[in-house]
Amino acid sequence: MDYPVRVYGPNVYELVLTKYLAGLGLLLLSWTVAAALWPATLAVASTSAAGLLVGATGAAALAIVLAGAGLRQNRAALDLGFALLAAVAVAWTAAAIVESEAIALVAGGLMVAAFAIAWILRHAAVQARYKPRFFSPRQFETLIQVADTMIDGDGREAIDSVDIAVRVDHLLAETSSPALPQIKLVLILVEWVLPLLVVRPLPFSTLGSNVRRSAVEGVIGTGGFLRPVARTLKVLSCVGYYGNPETMRGLGYVPFDERPRAIGVDQSPVHYPDPFPGPPGS
Repeated sequence: MDYPVRVYGPNVYELVLTKYLAGLGLLLLSWTVAAALWPATLAVASTSAAGLLVGATGAAALAIVLAGAGLRQNRAALDLGFALLAAVAVAWTAAAIVESEAIALVAGGLMVAAFAIAWILRHAAVQARYKPRFFSPRQFETLIQVADTMIDGDGREAIDSVDIAVRVDHLLAETSSPALPQIKLVLILVEWVLPLLVVRPLPFSTLGSNVRRSAVEGVIGTGGFLRPVARTLKVLSCVGYYGNPETMRGLGYVPFDERPRAIGVDQSPVHYPDPFPGPPGS
């Protein structure tokens, strides 16, 4: 059975992850306050970068709390919270090993486990929502934002950017071409490198629509070795949008089989004799 590739409503993984992040953020805030009030007891007093470590933990907690308020609405906070949580988990563990402190080591280990659980839930949430066949979940999310950026219909688009990405994903999954790895590479560059052109050290898929459009316009205007990137983005978006039957109908295109003059017409292929037959017996 072919299940739907995307779900607009929240799936069970997203619901679990939302509650998990809300609780995790509060726990991290509690640990941050405790570490600031009783540094000697929690074994951070002898660490040279104790203040920075406690501050980074608090920043991670705030970002995760904000992400727990809305996974889809607060993508930037979600990415920032994940990055900070991974960093402080490693930092607490390393500091505890250096200082031979059991409490900090336990805290660092719990943070590592908490990050792993959160990452698994997030990956499962994206996979369950879209079920991409060719792209990875992260690449699929990037493709959605690429389609939203490239197809600007001022709110009059025939189909949603998710549907565009779905069509492209299914098409590439059924295609055999040596260029397929290059398409994935382009999306990786767009996600992590393209925002740097507009001085935004955030993933492309977390940026606002205007900033994303500025980044793409920068690629188009730059030319040179970036021109193939812009061309790839245009081709993927146009194939997914204008190749959709709903878009075709919205533009007034009527397939030949549905036109009045095609009714009753014999459309079987015509076989013509070979104009250059070979020698007999060949």
